[in-house]
Amino acid sequence: MTPDAPIVVDAHNHYWVIGQSHLPWMDDTMPDTLRQTYTPSTLKPHMDAVGVHRSVIVEASTAWAEQPWYLDLCDEYDFVVGVIANLDLTASDLEAKLDQLATSPWFKGLRAGAENMPDTAWLARDDVRRGIRTVVSRGYIVELLVKTPHLPHVPAIARENDGGKLIVDHMAKPPFESGDLSAWREGMIALAPYEHLRVKVSGLLTECPSAPTTATIQPAVDTVLDAFDIDRLIWGSDWPVALMAAPYEDTFQRVTAALGALSPNERAAVLGGNAVDFYQLS
Repeated sequence: MTPDAPIVVDAHNHYWVIGQSHLPWMDDTMPDTLRQTYTPSTLKPHMDAVGVHRSVIVEASTAWAEQPWYLDLCDEYDFVVGVIANLDLTASDLEAKLDQLATSPWFKGLRAGAENMPDTAWLARDDVRRGIRTVVSRGYIVELLVKTPHLPHVPAIARENDGGKLIVDHMAKPPFESGDLSAWREGMIALAPYEHLRVKVSGLLTECPSAPTTATIQPAVDTVLDAFDIDRLIWGSDWPVALMAAPYEDTFQRVTAALGALSPNERAAVLGGNAVDFYQLS
Protein backbone atom coordinates (compact mmCIF):
# COMPACT_ATOMS: atom_id res chain seq x y z
CA MET A 1 0.00 0.00 0.00
CA THR A 2 1.44 3.33 -1.07
CA PRO A 3 1.08 6.25 1.37
CA ASP A 4 -1.64 7.96 -0.67
CA ALA A 5 -3.55 4.80 -1.71
CA PRO A 6 -7.04 4.35 -0.20
CA ILE A 7 -7.16 1.72 2.51
CA VAL A 8 -9.32 -1.31 1.70
CA VAL A 9 -11.00 -3.04 4.64
CA ASP A 10 -12.68 -6.43 4.57
CA ALA A 11 -15.26 -5.79 7.28
CA HIS A 12 -16.58 -9.34 7.56
CA ASN A 13 -14.25 -12.27 8.18
CA HIS A 14 -14.72 -15.40 10.25
CA TYR A 15 -11.89 -17.47 11.72
CA TRP A 16 -11.93 -20.88 13.38
CA VAL A 17 -9.74 -23.87 14.20
CA ILE A 18 -11.27 -27.28 13.61
CA GLY A 19 -11.08 -29.37 16.78
CA GLN A 20 -10.59 -26.28 18.93
CA SER A 21 -13.28 -23.74 18.08
CA HIS A 22 -16.78 -24.35 19.41
CA LEU A 23 -18.88 -24.52 16.24
CA PRO A 24 -22.15 -26.37 16.86
CA TRP A 25 -23.37 -25.44 13.38
CA MET A 26 -20.38 -27.21 11.81
CA ASP A 27 -21.95 -30.63 11.29
CA ASP A 28 -21.72 -33.27 8.59
CA THR A 29 -24.12 -31.34 6.40
CA MET A 30 -21.56 -28.58 5.98
CA PRO A 31 -19.50 -28.75 2.78
CA ASP A 32 -15.89 -29.87 3.00
CA THR A 33 -14.94 -26.33 1.99
CA LEU A 34 -15.92 -25.11 5.45
CA ARG A 35 -14.89 -28.11 7.53
CA GLN A 36 -11.28 -27.03 7.79
CA THR A 37 -9.26 -24.49 9.75
CA TYR A 38 -9.32 -20.85 8.68
CA THR A 39 -7.09 -18.28 10.36
CA PRO A 40 -5.79 -14.83 9.36
CA SER A 41 -2.66 -16.41 7.92
CA THR A 42 -4.90 -18.45 5.58
CA LEU A 43 -6.63 -15.35 4.30
CA LYS A 44 -3.68 -12.96 4.03
CA PRO A 45 -2.30 -14.14 0.65
CA HIS A 46 -5.74 -13.74 -0.89
CA MET A 47 -6.15 -10.27 0.59
CA ASP A 48 -2.76 -9.32 -0.83
CA ALA A 49 -3.75 -10.64 -4.26
CA VAL A 50 -6.63 -8.17 -4.61
CA GLY A 51 -5.25 -5.29 -2.55
CA VAL A 52 -7.18 -5.65 0.72
CA HIS A 53 -5.29 -4.24 3.70
CA ARG A 54 -7.32 -4.85 6.87
CA SER A 55 -9.60 -7.51 8.30
CA VAL A 56 -12.46 -7.17 10.81
CA ILE A 57 -13.52 -10.33 12.65
CA VAL A 58 -17.20 -11.16 13.00
CA GLU A 59 -17.91 -13.99 15.42
CA ALA A 60 -18.42 -17.52 14.16
CA SER A 61 -19.24 -18.97 17.59
CA THR A 62 -21.58 -18.04 20.42
CA ALA A 63 -19.28 -19.64 23.02
CA TRP A 64 -17.82 -17.22 25.57
CA ALA A 65 -14.40 -18.89 25.35
CA GLU A 66 -14.13 -17.94 21.68
CA GLN A 67 -14.63 -14.21 22.18
CA PRO A 68 -11.27 -13.46 23.90
CA TRP A 69 -9.56 -15.61 21.26
CA TYR A 70 -10.85 -13.31 18.54
CA LEU A 71 -9.34 -10.37 20.38
CA ASP A 72 -6.04 -12.25 20.73
CA LEU A 73 -5.92 -12.64 16.95
CA CYS A 74 -5.80 -8.85 16.65
CA ASP A 75 -2.74 -8.83 18.88
CA GLU A 76 -1.11 -11.59 16.82
CA TYR A 77 -1.83 -10.21 13.32
CA ASP A 78 -1.32 -6.53 12.65
CA PHE A 79 -3.79 -6.49 9.76
CA VAL A 80 -6.65 -7.81 11.91
CA VAL A 81 -7.99 -4.64 13.50
CA GLY A 82 -11.37 -5.21 15.11
CA VAL A 83 -13.81 -7.75 16.53
CA ILE A 84 -17.58 -8.02 16.47
CA ALA A 85 -18.15 -10.58 19.21
CA ASN A 86 -21.14 -12.59 20.43
CA LEU A 87 -22.85 -12.42 23.81
CA ASP A 88 -26.32 -13.42 24.91
CA LEU A 89 -28.14 -10.10 24.71
CA THR A 90 -30.74 -11.35 27.18
CA ALA A 91 -28.33 -12.65 29.85
CA SER A 92 -28.12 -11.14 33.32
CA ASP A 93 -24.32 -10.95 33.01
CA LEU A 94 -24.35 -9.06 29.70
CA GLU A 95 -22.87 -5.90 31.22
CA ALA A 96 -20.21 -7.80 33.16
CA LYS A 97 -19.04 -9.59 30.03
CA LEU A 98 -19.11 -6.35 28.06
CA ASP A 99 -16.81 -4.91 30.71
CA GLN A 100 -14.37 -7.78 30.15
CA LEU A 101 -14.35 -7.45 26.38
CA ALA A 102 -14.07 -3.67 26.63
CA THR A 103 -10.61 -3.97 28.18
CA SER A 104 -9.36 -4.68 24.66
CA PRO A 105 -9.06 -1.84 22.14
CA TRP A 106 -9.98 -4.33 19.42
CA PHE A 107 -13.50 -4.89 20.73
CA LYS A 108 -15.96 -3.01 18.50
CA GLY A 109 -19.37 -4.49 19.28
CA LEU A 110 -21.71 -7.47 19.17
CA ARG A 111 -23.80 -9.30 16.63
CA ALA A 112 -27.53 -9.92 17.10
CA GLY A 113 -28.24 -13.14 15.21
CA ALA A 114 -31.95 -12.93 14.48
CA GLU A 115 -31.46 -15.23 11.49
CA ASN A 116 -30.61 -18.13 13.80
CA MET A 117 -33.69 -17.78 15.99
CA PRO A 118 -36.85 -19.85 15.36
CA ASP A 119 -39.00 -16.81 16.18
CA THR A 120 -38.88 -14.29 13.33
CA ALA A 121 -40.08 -11.67 15.85
CA TRP A 122 -37.06 -12.24 18.11
CA LEU A 123 -35.90 -8.67 17.58
CA ALA A 124 -39.23 -7.43 18.92
CA ARG A 125 -38.74 -9.12 22.29
CA ASP A 126 -38.34 -6.71 25.20
CA ASP A 127 -35.29 -8.52 26.60
CA VAL A 128 -33.53 -8.54 23.23
CA ARG A 129 -34.27 -4.86 22.63
CA ARG A 130 -33.04 -4.03 26.14
CA GLY A 131 -29.78 -5.87 25.45
CA ILE A 132 -29.28 -4.01 22.19
CA ARG A 133 -29.87 -0.70 23.94
CA THR A 134 -27.29 -1.64 26.56
CA VAL A 135 -24.63 -2.31 23.94
CA VAL A 136 -25.41 0.76 21.85
CA SER A 137 -25.57 3.06 24.89
CA ARG A 138 -21.95 2.19 25.61
CA GLY A 139 -20.92 3.36 22.16
CA TYR A 140 -20.49 -0.11 20.66
CA ILE A 141 -21.81 -1.45 17.36
CA VAL A 142 -24.68 -3.90 17.03
CA GLU A 143 -24.64 -5.87 13.79
CA LEU A 144 -28.03 -7.26 12.83
CA LEU A 145 -27.94 -10.65 11.11
CA VAL A 146 -31.37 -10.59 9.51
CA LYS A 147 -33.26 -11.79 6.46
CA THR A 148 -36.43 -10.53 4.78
CA PRO A 149 -38.87 -11.80 7.46
CA HIS A 150 -36.94 -9.93 10.17
CA LEU A 151 -36.75 -6.58 8.38
CA PRO A 152 -40.13 -5.25 9.66
CA HIS A 153 -38.70 -5.28 13.20
CA VAL A 154 -35.53 -3.32 12.37
CA PRO A 155 -37.09 0.19 12.20
CA ALA A 156 -38.17 -0.07 15.84
CA ILE A 157 -34.60 -1.03 16.81
CA ALA A 158 -33.32 1.95 14.82
CA ARG A 159 -35.76 4.35 16.47
CA GLU A 160 -34.92 3.13 19.96
CA ASN A 161 -31.23 3.57 19.32
CA ASP A 162 -31.23 6.88 17.50
CA GLY A 163 -27.67 8.05 16.99
CA GLY A 164 -26.21 4.67 17.89
CA LYS A 165 -24.16 2.35 15.73
CA LEU A 166 -26.28 -0.22 13.90
CA ILE A 167 -25.48 -2.16 10.75
CA VAL A 168 -27.47 -4.70 8.74
CA ASP A 169 -25.22 -7.58 7.73
CA HIS A 170 -25.19 -9.02 4.21
CA MET A 171 -27.81 -6.52 2.94
CA ALA A 172 -30.31 -8.71 4.85
CA LYS A 173 -29.56 -11.57 2.45
CA PRO A 174 -31.66 -10.79 -0.63
CA PRO A 175 -33.58 -13.92 -1.76
CA PHE A 176 -31.94 -14.19 -5.16
CA GLU A 177 -32.88 -17.82 -5.66
CA SER A 178 -36.60 -17.11 -5.35
CA GLY A 179 -36.38 -14.45 -8.02
CA ASP A 180 -38.74 -12.20 -6.05
CA LEU A 181 -36.99 -9.31 -4.31
CA SER A 182 -40.12 -7.24 -3.71
CA ALA A 183 -40.59 -7.89 0.03
CA TRP A 184 -36.85 -7.62 0.64
CA ARG A 185 -36.70 -4.36 -1.32
CA GLU A 186 -39.62 -2.88 0.63
CA GLY A 187 -38.01 -3.83 3.93
CA MET A 188 -34.65 -2.35 3.01
CA ILE A 189 -36.04 0.90 1.65
CA ALA A 190 -37.95 1.31 4.93
CA LEU A 191 -34.57 1.56 6.69
CA ALA A 192 -33.33 4.47 4.58
CA PRO A 193 -34.65 7.25 6.88
CA TYR A 194 -32.53 6.03 9.81
CA GLU A 195 -29.27 7.76 8.96
CA HIS A 196 -27.34 6.19 11.86
CA LEU A 197 -27.95 2.70 10.43
CA ARG A 198 -25.41 1.22 8.03
CA VAL A 199 -25.67 -1.60 5.46
CA LYS A 200 -22.98 -4.17 4.86
CA VAL A 201 -22.52 -5.14 1.22
CA SER A 202 -21.36 -8.67 1.97
CA GLY A 203 -22.23 -12.35 1.74
CA LEU A 204 -24.22 -11.87 -1.45
CA LEU A 205 -22.86 -14.59 -3.73
CA THR A 206 -23.69 -17.37 -1.28
CA GLU A 207 -27.33 -16.31 -1.50
CA CYS A 208 -27.38 -17.16 -5.22
CA PRO A 209 -25.55 -20.52 -5.41
CA SER A 210 -26.94 -21.44 -8.84
CA ALA A 211 -25.63 -18.20 -10.37
CA PRO A 212 -23.06 -16.41 -8.16
CA THR A 213 -22.40 -13.61 -10.61
CA THR A 214 -22.34 -9.84 -10.67
CA ALA A 215 -25.42 -9.83 -12.90
CA THR A 216 -27.41 -11.81 -10.34
CA ILE A 217 -26.65 -9.52 -7.39
CA GLN A 218 -26.74 -6.25 -9.35
CA PRO A 219 -30.49 -5.51 -8.87
CA ALA A 220 -30.17 -5.78 -5.08
CA VAL A 221 -26.97 -3.74 -4.99
CA ASP A 222 -28.63 -1.08 -7.15
CA THR A 223 -31.55 -0.94 -4.71
CA VAL A 224 -29.17 -0.21 -1.84
CA LEU A 225 -27.14 2.28 -3.86
CA ASP A 226 -30.33 4.17 -4.73
CA ALA A 227 -31.81 4.12 -1.23
CA PHE A 228 -28.77 4.83 0.97
CA ASP A 229 -26.10 7.51 0.95
CA ILE A 230 -22.68 6.18 0.03
CA ASP A 231 -21.29 6.84 3.51
CA ARG A 232 -23.75 4.28 4.91
CA LEU A 233 -22.43 1.34 2.88
CA ILE A 234 -19.57 -0.94 3.98
CA TRP A 235 -18.02 -3.81 2.07
CA GLY A 236 -17.14 -7.21 3.52
CA SER A 237 -16.42 -10.60 1.98
CA ASP A 238 -17.98 -13.02 4.50
CA TRP A 239 -14.91 -15.23 4.00
CA PRO A 240 -14.59 -18.18 4.43
CA VAL A 241 -18.36 -18.80 4.21
CA ALA A 242 -18.18 -17.02 0.85
CA LEU A 243 -15.97 -19.84 -0.45
CA MET A 244 -19.14 -21.88 -0.92
CA ALA A 245 -19.87 -19.59 -3.87
CA ALA A 246 -16.47 -18.52 -5.19
CA PRO A 247 -12.78 -18.08 -4.30
CA TYR A 248 -11.90 -14.91 -2.38
CA GLU A 249 -10.42 -13.17 -5.40
CA ASP A 250 -13.51 -13.91 -7.52
CA THR A 251 -15.84 -12.76 -4.74
CA PHE A 252 -13.97 -9.47 -4.49
CA GLN A 253 -14.06 -8.90 -8.23
CA ARG A 254 -17.72 -9.88 -8.73
CA VAL A 255 -19.08 -7.92 -5.80
CA THR A 256 -17.01 -4.83 -6.36
CA ALA A 257 -17.93 -4.92 -10.05
CA ALA A 258 -21.50 -4.33 -8.90
CA LEU A 259 -20.23 -0.98 -7.57
CA GLY A 260 -19.02 -0.01 -11.02
CA ALA A 261 -21.29 3.03 -11.28
CA LEU A 262 -19.57 4.70 -8.33
CA SER A 263 -16.94 7.39 -8.65
CA PRO A 264 -13.40 6.53 -7.45
CA ASN A 265 -13.99 8.42 -4.19
CA GLU A 266 -17.33 6.70 -3.59
CA ARG A 267 -15.82 3.31 -4.31
CA ALA A 268 -12.94 4.00 -1.91
CA ALA A 269 -15.45 4.93 0.80
CA VAL A 270 -17.46 1.70 0.44
CA LEU A 271 -14.36 -0.49 0.22
CA GLY A 272 -12.58 0.98 3.20
CA GLY A 273 -13.08 4.56 4.29
CA ASN A 274 -16.55 3.99 5.71
CA ALA A 275 -15.35 0.96 7.68
CA VAL A 276 -12.44 2.93 9.14
CA ASP A 277 -14.88 5.56 10.38
CA PHE A 278 -17.65 3.23 11.57
CA TYR A 279 -15.43 0.73 13.38
CA GLN A 280 -12.96 3.44 14.44
CA LEU A 281 -10.05 1.46 13.07
CA SER A 282 -6.45 2.45 13.65
